[in-house]
Amino acid sequence: MPTRKDRVFLFGLLVAMLLVYSADWLHGRTVSSPGETSEAVLDTWNFEANVSNLSCIIEHWKPLGFYSFRSRGDLFIELSYSAEAMRNVGCDDFLISGDFTIHLMPRNGSIAIRKVLFVAENVSNVSVDPIFPKREGVMYFKTADGRFEVTEAYVPGLEIWQAIRAEALKPTWGDPLDITPVIPLDVRGSRNVKVIEARMRFRLEIEYLLRTGFLKSEKRRIEIEIPAVYLLYGLDNCPYECEP
Repeated sequence: MPTRKDRVFLFGLLVAMLLVYSADWLHGRTVSSPGETSEAVLDTWNFEANVSNLSCIIEHWKPLGFYSFRSRGDLFIELSYSAEAMRNVGCDDFLISGDFTIHLMPRNGSIAIRKVLFVAENVSNVSVDPIFPKREGVMYFKTADGRFEVTEAYVPGLEIWQAIRAEALKPTWGDPLDITPVIPLDVRGSRNVKVIEARMRFRLEIEYLLRTGFLKSEKRRIEIEIPAVYLLYGLDNCPYECEP
């Protein structure tokens, strides 16, 4: 049988554990106040292709180019996008695809990523197929560490498959986020024209917390816009053969 002294010790230990847990819980869930918003529009990412050099054999993609962007501040932001293309036999339908890699790393443990929205917006002469990376047929998944869930997102004026959202499920102080949407585009043309200029706009919106005290934080936001142009030429000299 435990003595009274033992019971007092165990009770004190339990109270101490509860206090530590409560303090840690409160420390992770701060009361946030509005903070600043940073906006940036990057230089246009340009891709060009002579369509007569594209293949119409399935999965015979030809590279169009590669762009990347890095920024350091509260968050280290690294974006990269490589595009490749192929055509149909009639040389009037062109598929463009590429991975858009998004890597976000907080500067330190006082910063927590809360929400990230990525949008692939078609501006002219191009349509967008679902950018959401399917996992086992479901348009939903959690990141490997289980801290973020990724879903399709509704953006007014766009189809639901043109945007994805990553949202934190728990406190993420100092935790990075990596997502890679695939950007499948369809450009249609005609032999009556020599050049097609297809325009896209990629948008990234990041909401994060900056800790300003034990129970306080500031909600900040970063918005990045990237115009992209795909210039397809040589339509008047495009063979019906599927090679090269």
